[in-house]
This record gives sequence, structure tokens and C-alpha cells, in this order.
Amino acid sequence: MTALQCLKWGPAHGPSKGSQSLARFAWCLLIAWACVVLHVVVARAETPAADQQPGEETAERVDFATQVLPILSDKCFACHGPDTKHDDVMRLDSYEAATLDLGGYKAIDPAKPESSELIARVHDPDAPMPPQEADKPLTDAERDLLTRWVKQGGKYAQHWAYVAPTKRLLESLEAAAAIDFAIARKLKENKLAFAAETDRATLARRAALVLTGLPPEVDALEKFLRDEQPGAYERFVDKLLASPHYGEHQARYWLDAVRYGDTHGLHLDNRRGIYPYRDWLVRALNDNLPLDDFIEWQLAGDLLPNPTLQQQVATGFVRMNPTTAEGGAIPDEFQAKNNFDRVETLGTVMMGMTLICARCHTHKYDPITQTEYYELLAFFNSTAETPLDGNKYDYGPVVKAPQNQQAWEQWLELEQEAKELIAQHSQGKPPANPEELIKKVEAVAGAVGPTPDGQPTAAADLHRRLSEAYNAFTTTLVAQELSKPRETKLLDRGEYDLPIGEQLSPSVFGVLGELPDDLPKNRLGLAQWLTAPEHPLTSRVLINRVWQQVFGYGLVRTPEDFGLQGQQPTHPDLLDWLAVELYDSGWDLKHMLKLMVMSETFRQQSTFRRDVDDPENRLFARGPSHRLDAEEIRDIALWASGLLADERGGEGFKPYQPPGMWKALAHPGSNTKQYQQDTGEKLYRRSLYVYWKRTSPHPMMTLFDAPSRESSCVRRSRTNTSLQSLGLLNETQRMELSRTLAERLIKSESSEKARLELLFKLLASRDPNQVEIEACTTLLQQMKQRYKAAPTDAAALLAIGETPSDPALDAAQHAAWTQVCATVLASDVALRVY
Repeated sequence: MTALQCLKWGPAHGPSKGSQSLARFAWCLLIAWACVVLHVVVARAETPAADQQPGEETAERVDFATQVLPILSDKCFACHGPDTKHDDVMRLDSYEAATLDLGGYKAIDPAKPESSELIARVHDPDAPMPPQEADKPLTDAERDLLTRWVKQGGKYAQHWAYVAPTKRLLESLEAAAAIDFAIARKLKENKLAFAAETDRATLARRAALVLTGLPPEVDALEKFLRDEQPGAYERFVDKLLASPHYGEHQARYWLDAVRYGDTHGLHLDNRRGIYPYRDWLVRALNDNLPLDDFIEWQLAGDLLPNPTLQQQVATGFVRMNPTTAEGGAIPDEFQAKNNFDRVETLGTVMMGMTLICARCHTHKYDPITQTEYYELLAFFNSTAETPLDGNKYDYGPVVKAPQNQQAWEQWLELEQEAKELIAQHSQGKPPANPEELIKKVEAVAGAVGPTPDGQPTAAADLHRRLSEAYNAFTTTLVAQELSKPRETKLLDRGEYDLPIGEQLSPSVFGVLGELPDDLPKNRLGLAQWLTAPEHPLTSRVLINRVWQQVFGYGLVRTPEDFGLQGQQPTHPDLLDWLAVELYDSGWDLKHMLKLMVMSETFRQQSTFRRDVDDPENRLFARGPSHRLDAEEIRDIALWASGLLADERGGEGFKPYQPPGMWKALAHPGSNTKQYQQDTGEKLYRRSLYVYWKRTSPHPMMTLFDAPSRESSCVRRSRTNTSLQSLGLLNETQRMELSRTLAERLIKSESSEKARLELLFKLLASRDPNQVEIEACTTLLQQMKQRYKAAPTDAAALLAIGETPSDPALDAAQHAAWTQVCATVLASDVALRVY
């Protein structure tokens, strides 16, 4: 009905002719106005938007980065991506390529979207793309999504991970509130809320395991539980962050990432001296070295002005690649392999990118060309090293460094004394090199001369102590630059002896920005580029792994791959906020960890929720709950038994291990290359210091999913097998620790009830529940009867391990409690974060 027709239409009846005419006129005006408004609304709805193509149906806008790009990468890029070789084959990796005229047709035709070849191909009933026999055919929903996207113009956008993070929607929030706001918002979208807060004892254990890898000490736990003042939990967390165990625990994750090993990794896999790097790592984390410096020192500490010994030792990161002295190996080949390993490790650890395929060809999924791969490799190709060096396994260059943490602390104190002495005598700037520092102190001592009574001066005494400490140093691999860089060229199919094209200069991936002109084109410039605020990946990748350490799973569940084949973040705004906050905080790792463990998200009960259809806890609608790693499982048993040694740093130790495991890797008849188990206190050191043979890690580490460290690992798997239970209930050290834990319980408490409570207080930070009491009590009584009837069995059990058992204890009782302890240590009570 038009407005004119409305004016001709009105009420059929009225009280009088005059009043009827007036009412009719008013009524018609009202209806006419309504029709005009309706006409405008309809007309606007029928008119295409400015970015809407003619003929396109009105529909929800398709987001390319989150909806379309994952489909193209997963289903199409293998044949139609960056590595497409033929000019007449459609490419879908960019707007320019997709809209290219291929002889009368285009993959995406902006002028005629309905005629786009992409739509025709995916809907072709006879020959659909991808082919029906392909591993990954399109679903109907994906076809519909691609069609709608093309009809809406087929616009492209950058992959989320290649855009610099911002705080965006969370910018106005205080740091303490941002995490919970982002998680709560996603929960609300799914009509959910946080789970109730867990009890204080469970929370204390959870925080202690996350931050130190050990349960809270009983006294510290009791003090926290009694503290009713505001801020009690924050004070508890601060003490955990200040614990020396903090650095030992956090270092373990980094050792996985940088593929740390005490051996060279190939052929006979013999010893290689690099453990001072591991000890530096622990100190750096305990000292809360800012993560930008942490990265810079590892990549390029040797290139800093007047580098300190610690900065040089940190460059062991660059030298962590597997090496060999195998006869017949080709030096040029291994030089290339060393650099391949460095580039690909850098991609995984710092940028969350899979780079190995770009070694041989342009990446099939991510926007990385083969040339860019070798330009990145050029940063490392000037690293001084001898890829093969006879039968020596300390491939130069090396420096001398303290042998353990105690020696490091002693040296740093002596170094400070030397600096003060040199300044006191106006001898100029103290050198960072230990040998030069000792010479400088010797010169000061000579200038001062002896005392009148012939006694050595303070300077002479300091020179003696410095010299003695330095003579006890060990050697460790470090990075240094060649005076003349090696020539870098693209290698055809990644073959070391097939260089092609012109010489390449060090450069970075174009999709991630450019290397600023004011940065040096060496490893130092690379490190500074990685930690620049505009870099889209480094802070995101690092903070995602920190979140993974705290909550068991990352916000991106593929921490090794932030590229097109990786998973989308579950909470993208939160990930970006955390990445920017990491930078804004001065790259303060302890600050970020504290934010996470203080959050309501972390403090939730971890009980499985039947009201939430989220088995993988992607919404974080409950607290973290997962099995502990191999090292934590061993360390908790050591700690609870009272046998955990306090020795920190130094050469890796060799615990109990089944015989013959190294036999296949040694020369026939050679005893020197066989496994030589340590004895005494070394057997009870923390698992961080286990000697790590890359081709044969300790079997209990492997059994509980520790990586071999032959390559970078930023996400351990978690399996559940019967072999794990067999290992926990039979392995030599497990039984020894169960025995010593039982002895501790018997000597500490007089009643069975009190002993059981202490056992659960140590392992679970709580008292046992009724079911646990009944099960343990029943097992204890059964084992007592068994060992009273078979004293030789009790004696055999109590003889396991090097630590002698107390003969004054009743053997049957001691053996019975040993079995109870072994059972509880092998249960979820001791094996999980919950």
C-alpha cells in the first residue's frame, strides 16, 4: 500500500460527518507516515551495503582469519598454497593470487562473485575440490562458509598470530582482574559461571607444585592454614616465588624446549660438557632476569659489549645442537645440519612456527619462503665452531666456568670484590673475562706490594682466591662469531652440497615485519627484533607456554605451532592481553605467574563438572587437574622420604637403572662407555640434574613421557599405561623411597592413625578421607600378617636401595608400611595436580 492509497483509506464509520472527516484525515496521516518509514526500511534492507556484492544475500559476515583461513590451510593449501609451482594452477594463499586471471576465469571474481571458479569447484558434483578420495574433503558446512565468503567479496585478512597483540577489550582492566574477566565472559556466553573455590589446603598444594614442583612443607602449610589475615594466600605465593626450588622447577620446561642434553646426541652419544648452561638457567630464573634479557643473552650474550662470564655461558643455547665425531662424517654436511637445527629450534621456542619444511621448499601453509629460511639461517652461519673434532667432545669454542651453583656463588662474590678493589685503586673498568680480571687483580697486588711485616695484602689474598677458584672451573660450550662470516646460499632441496643463487644476507620473515636498520645484522640484532614490542609472536608464544605450565594446557593448544595449521586460541583477547602485559611489566616472569596463580580461574575446584559439556576444559570452567611430569613424580617421593639432596648444579648424576641399556650404544667390550651408576647422596639429587643421554634417557623419565631432547619439545604428552603402574610399584628407587618414607612415618608418629595422617599431609596436603583410611588400614593389616609369616620377604624388601634401613625397627611393621607408602605414592594422591 502506498502513502497516496493510505490517504484515500480511512475508518468506515464515524459519529458525524464533520468529526468523521477530521478523524479520517488524522488517521490517514498516521498510516501514511508509518508506510513511508516502512518503505525506507525495506529499501535499505534491499540495497547492498558498500562492501556487499550485487546479488549477495543478506547474511552474517564471514570472518576470514578465524573461519575461512583455517579451512583453506587445512584443505586447500597443500595444492593451492604458497608452494604452488605451476602458473595455471589456482592459488588461494592471497587475495592477489586468488583474483588473478587464469585465462578467462578466476578463483575469486570480485566483479561476478557467483561466477568465481572457487564456488564452482567446491560444488562440482562430479569432480569436487578437494577430491572425494582426499584425506580431508570439505564438509557441507565448510562449502557453505566458503561460498558465503566469496559472495561477500572474498576479502582476505592477516592470520591472527601475525598481527601485533594489543590489550583491546581488556585494556581498561586492572592486571589482577583481566584474567578472570576474560574467562568469565566466555563462560557467560556459554551460560556458565566459575566453579566454587577449592579449599585452602588443596590450593596451597596446587600453587606449590606449579611454582616449585614440590608440595608445600608441612610447617609452611600449617602456617598458611592458620593465617586468617587478608593477603594470606598472596604471602604464601610470594614465598614460593622466592624459593630456590622455583628456578629449578621452571628451568625444566626450558631445557625441554632447547633440547638440553649432557651428551652430543649422535653415534656413541658420549659426554659433552655444557651443564654450566643449565646452572646459569636456574640462577637466571631465580633472579627473575627479565625475559628479553633472558633471550638476548642466550642468542647473543657474546656479542654484548664487554660480555660477562654469565652472558657467555648463556649462549650455550646456540651450541645445544646434536653433534658427532663419527668416522666418515662430512664437516660441511654437519655444519649445515647444525644451522638447520638452530633455525628450527628458534622457530619452535621463540616464534611458535614450524620451519623444517622451508628448509627444502617454500612453506606449504605459512607465508615463509625457502629464501627467507636461509636468510634467517645466515644469522647463525657465522657461528665459530668445529663441527667435527676427532675424538674430542667439547667442540670449540669453549670457556671455563664454575662447576656448580655453590662455586658460581663463590665466584660472583669474588668477582664483586675484585671490581671494588680495582675501582679503589683507580685501575679503570674491570674486565668481564675471568683470566683478564685475575691479571688485573695481580697487577693491583703488585703495585700495592707486601705489607711491612711481609704478610700478603688483601689484594694478594684476593688474587690467590680468584686463581684457586678459576683453576677449579670446568669447560662449557659457548657461541662466538667468526671474524669472516661463512657464505650463505639457498640449498636446493636442503642438500648441503647444492648451493644455488646469490649470497644471502641475514634477514627475517617478511610476514613478521622487517629488521630495523639500526639493529646489527647478527644474532644480537635478531634477539632484539624478537623482543621488540611490535613483534607479533615472541611474547604470545612465551606467555602461552607459561599458561600451559600453570593450567596444564595453553590458550593455544598447539604451543609449537601458531601458524595456519595450529589451533585457534580459546581466549584470543586474553592471550593478547597477557602478551602485552608481559612486555609492559618489563618481561617479568614472576609477575605473570603470580597473576595466574592468584586468579579466581586458578583457584577453582578441579572436580569434573557434569553441568559443563567441555571434557578438555577449554572454557577453564574448573581448576587445573592433570598428571604430574616424570621429574615431579620422582622429586615428590624423594622430598617426602626426607632423602632429597640439597646439592645444586654440577655434573649430571646417574641414578639406579637396569643394566645393559647403554650396551648397544658403546664399543664392544668397552666398559668406559657403559652406564656407571653413582652412589651415596648423588642418587638422591633432584631430577633436574639427572644425566641426560639423548639416545637413552633414564627409563623412568621416558616411561612418564619425558622427551629424548634430540629435538625441541614445548609440550609433553601425558599417557596412562599399565607399565607406568608397574614401574611405580617395582622400580628400585621407588621402593627405596617408599621404605625410607615408611621409616619416617614410624619414627615421627606413634599411632597408625597419626602416621596415615602425616603420609597424606605430605603427599596431598590434607588428611585422608574415610575411603582412603579404610583402604590403607586394610592393606596395612594384610601386609603385617604377610611379613610376619615371611620374615625373609620383609628383609628382602627392606634391603632395596643403598640407604640402610634401621635394624631397630620391627621388620614386619616397617615392610608393611613400605607397601602402604608405595601404594599411596603410586596413586592420584601423589601423581596429580588437582
